Amino acid sequence: MKKIVMLMIVFSMFLTVSCNKKMIKGTNIEETPDSKEILTVFGYYLKGFKEQNPEIFLEYVSKDYYDTNGTDEADDDVDYDKLVEILNSDAYHSLEKVSITAIIKDLLFDPDNENRARLLFFFEVRFKMKSSVPTTEENAFVQPDGMTNHKVSENNQMKFVKEDGKWKIVSGL
Repeated sequence: MKKIVMLMIVFSMFLTVSCNKKMIKGTNIEETPDSKEILTVFGYYLKGFKEQNPEIFLEYVSKDYYDTNGTDEADDDVDYDKLVEILNSDAYHSLEKVSITAIIKDLLFDPDNENRARLLFFFEVRFKMKSSVPTTEENAFVQPDGMTNHKVSENNQMKFVKEDGKWKIVSGL
């Protein structure tokens, strides 16, 4: 009887260990080829954004990219062409000392379409920008070099679609 109980315990431990899903280190996201590829694409985005070099991640952006920026107004919507225009603008390249931190919260695959996914994350971007406000002694926010410090932080979601076997960003930059 003891042998049977021990055998059952060993067998149940084997099932528990063999059924555990492998998770991506530091997340609660199951490690699959798709989840690893999406997080790699996200990593290229972070690197390219920080270095202000969109060429690093632009190949991972779908030509069908479209973002409403969370509003109903059409004038702030961004499609692929507008995104490229923004990323190549003087305003984007005039930012200095850009740093970005992202905390990945979850990666959700569409249950109705295995070729769609959403990455939920929190980000914080810090940068310096030339101020349009003249430097004065009364204005403590404008540095002597005419620059101001900025910080933007919020929760975001980046949407992905699988095109020709590759994951591409379709919204959320």
